[in-house]
Amino acid sequence: MSPLAGAFARLRALQHGIPTPPGLDPVQLHLGEARLGGGGPDTALLADADGWSGYPRLGGTDELRGAYQGWLARRFGVREGPADGRVAVEPTPGSKQAVAVAVARAVARVRPEGGPAAVVMPNPFYPTYHAAALAAGARPVFYRADGDTAAGVEAAVAAAAAAGAPVAAVVVCSPGNPHGEVLPEDALRAVARTAAAAGALLVVDECYTDLWLGRPPTGFLSLVERGDVESGRFLVLHSLSKRSGAPGLRSGFAAGDPATVADYAHYNRACGVSTPAPVCAAAAALWRDENHVRRARRALARNWELAGELLAAVPGYRRAPAGFFLWLPVDDDEATARRLWRDHALSVMPGRYLAAEEPEGGNPGAGHLRIALVHPEPVMRTALDRLRDAMVPGPRPAA
Repeated sequence: MSPLAGAFARLRALQHGIPTPPGLDPVQLHLGEARLGGGGPDTALLADADGWSGYPRLGGTDELRGAYQGWLARRFGVREGPADGRVAVEPTPGSKQAVAVAVARAVARVRPEGGPAAVVMPNPFYPTYHAAALAAGARPVFYRADGDTAAGVEAAVAAAAAAGAPVAAVVVCSPGNPHGEVLPEDALRAVARTAAAAGALLVVDECYTDLWLGRPPTGFLSLVERGDVESGRFLVLHSLSKRSGAPGLRSGFAAGDPATVADYAHYNRACGVSTPAPVCAAAAALWRDENHVRRARRALARNWELAGELLAAVPGYRRAPAGFFLWLPVDDDEATARRLWRDHALSVMPGRYLAAEEPEGGNPGAGHLRIALVHPEPVMRTALDRLRDAMVPGPRPAA
């Protein structure tokens, strides 16, 4: 299979034809689909038959847009930006489509008559960053996601310029996927300066921002609100998929400078997907409610505590600063993933499927597994018990 095939297609091919052990229920740990029990959308709101019988309102309902602004004020202190026109918001059908459209529009902007263009992104990455750049005919240029992000972005932008490719977009993810790293304010400011100097759109993916373990991460919009960042053109993405464990709603929003948001809105309203009225109502209720997020965060913290308890003896185990992905070093990620499926009925993601080969050779995801701690505690205990038995040979120490 081509190395450019999607990560999940490659995983299916890896597991194809391999039976799991009799008597063991498979546990899916390869997908960031949270089932932490925090809550879900109000099904009564989704059952509104009248809301499904008409076309969705372009730009979402006033209730939904008000819920966005209320959450931005509570979570990031963003109050003046939307009021004075420095920050605009627009619903998105999840973050995947928003990433793809933002990258495509940015590429079209820097090369109206064709020619090379580059999109700077982390490596490893959320697969849509890479797929969106390739679909737009741009060249991905990478920086290491586990290093100094500000210096890495600056070097990647310089490399693109040296190759004669204008940088259309710079993508950062905080908290990151798969490492869970949180970018400090200084790094966000430095990345923004680099993107603005290059005339590039800065895309800040903050979809994991409410899945923190110690303290809430700083949001890019907080810096914009304080006038503490050279923002240029920017788009910040949020979604209910991770925050509320509701990926099936396909509901999120983009916030950014008015011109960039207006461009996205014009494209999406004409060529994309608008949010149905019942989804607007259910999404607004979730953005207004913090209790279900606190419950999910407590469940996630218990899963990380359980992982630390059961996997402490696994070489390279590390608790992430945020998010629900364990990024575990192994000798051979593909071989280990195959063995975990065959012998222990655990489906995990080989790290190389989430990264690209670097120009100097090597894949920064190789030799790692991405393992999602997304299930209720009893399921996670079963899964982590199996993982510990697979990764640490010999008898267990006495309790």
